[in-house]
Amino acid sequence: MEGYLVDALPSYNSVVLVLDGFRKVKVRTTFPIYVITDRPEMIAQHPSVVNYNEEVWRDLEGRQIRLYKFELTDINAYYYIKKRVKTVNELPTVMSQVLHRLNALPFRKITIEESGKEKSSSAERVGNTSTRIELHPEEFPKVSFATVTSVDWYGPSPYGKRYVANINGEEEEQEGRIDDLDLKVDVAECFGIACDKVKASVKIRSKKAPVSIKGLIEWSLLSKTLIRELENSTIGKALTTNEAWIAFQRKVIIPNVVPRVEKMRTLDQLKAVDKGGLVIFPKVGCYNNVYQVDFSSMYPSLIVKYNISAETVDKCNDVETEIGHTICLKEKGIVPEALEWLVNRKEELKKFDKERAEAIKWILVASFGYLGYRNSKFGKIEAYELVTYFARKTLRRTIDLAREHGLEVLHGIIDSLIVRGDKIREFIDHTQQVTGLKLKEEKMKWVMLFNAKDGTPYPMRYLGKLENGEMKVKGLVRKNMPNIVKEFLEDVVEVMGRADTCEQIDIGEIDVIYRRYRQRVAHAEPKDYVLWVKGKPYVRGVRGFYDARKGYKGRDIFYYLHYLERSYEVILSALNGILDLR
Repeated sequence: MEGYLVDALPSYNSVVLVLDGFRKVKVRTTFPIYVITDRPEMIAQHPSVVNYNEEVWRDLEGRQIRLYKFELTDINAYYYIKKRVKTVNELPTVMSQVLHRLNALPFRKITIEESGKEKSSSAERVGNTSTRIELHPEEFPKVSFATVTSVDWYGPSPYGKRYVANINGEEEEQEGRIDDLDLKVDVAECFGIACDKVKASVKIRSKKAPVSIKGLIEWSLLSKTLIRELENSTIGKALTTNEAWIAFQRKVIIPNVVPRVEKMRTLDQLKAVDKGGLVIFPKVGCYNNVYQVDFSSMYPSLIVKYNISAETVDKCNDVETEIGHTICLKEKGIVPEALEWLVNRKEELKKFDKERAEAIKWILVASFGYLGYRNSKFGKIEAYELVTYFARKTLRRTIDLAREHGLEVLHGIIDSLIVRGDKIREFIDHTQQVTGLKLKEEKMKWVMLFNAKDGTPYPMRYLGKLENGEMKVKGLVRKNMPNIVKEFLEDVVEVMGRADTCEQIDIGEIDVIYRRYRQRVAHAEPKDYVLWVKGKPYVRGVRGFYDARKGYKGRDIFYYLHYLERSYEVILSALNGILDLR
């Protein structure tokens, strides 16, 4: 039997492998558990223990630790034992470790021999400490998947009588009555009563991950973890699992809790190091012929470049910094090794599948924050501080280089600059040579930079028209806005997108759209008044906000008119320069 592994279910002395097309096969195996104990013979008396071996691993400080690996016939014994003794290496999960040993990895193609043993048809090499997923980025697993949601008048609803479905990532969605829904796929993400109408080997009813079902499959693939073990996990689970595989291959103990205490520092020392990324105020207005220049995966790339990891920071003085931290280069850190591969995979995926590349981007974005997270297994606050230090230093140097090449810097935030001038190619080549980081540029026909409510420049909001005609919108349209205000801003952006220069933007047509929406506010459909806050739909009524799931009970016209007016004024504030020119 041959197919893609979709799921795996533990059984007595075996696992049931679930392949695409709802096929199943049982394979004999045992379940490993790693224990630190002075009395292994006591644990060996458990009836599920088949055998055990003494092994020598090392902790993140480099000290050798003796532990025991027990093989169990029943996964329930694993959970029983781990509650009573000190266990380690619980990540990757026990099922991930079992599948890795069997060479039957999630969403990889495997062949089941008649003898009951399996072998992988991919390039995975079991037992090789340099093992990595060799699957080419363009080769997405040949499995069927879908996202299905039941909907009501206000949007997604657990009891909606209609459904919206996206099957296998198709551009067009299917819609219809819940009673007419009949769908069979290998993996389904579903919401509401629509779930009851879907047959799937893996059915995801809720997830914390901010990625699509296709992105979640990519997470499962690259972390060698079953998708049902990721569905209710945060980004950190996929990130930490990838790092844990590196540690596992090096025989570095992966503790359940990492006891780290930040060293004592004065307020002046904290003030010097406890900073975020560099942000400069934008020059408010509209500008023609500009470039947006971004560092590709800046924070992960800095972690890789400077070998920043818990076990490398403040261990020796190979690299010294002005903020008092040092970095050791004698051995490549666990975090840098894990991230280097993810950065390269994301860049390759961008050529074939932007949706999967975006899923990896989420992991890379979280990688920096997890360095300073108190429960991080492979980070510590000093490593976090080093990343922001190098990021600020890099962006400052980049701004200096831009000015050396005669470019005007209009805006800068963390890892990105908006500049205007002619010598862009020379600037990029020079910056890449000096910083050692990759830069990407986007030519924009024009860009508009905004003020905040108090009149100060607002770094987090801008929009512009790219050379290919697409509009790039940041911070203007927010998810928690009323639907009618979102539609107003989207219509305004569409009008502005017809202009190839700031001067061509039709301010008169924008004003016409605004007046039309002011009239529409009084007679809009109930769904137009809905705004979503933390996943819940609300409507502003005359007595305040109420839950739209309990039915439509009217709206406060003045609230929506004022919201619309404020959004219109945001646009006008950036258009004032154009009005002055006219």
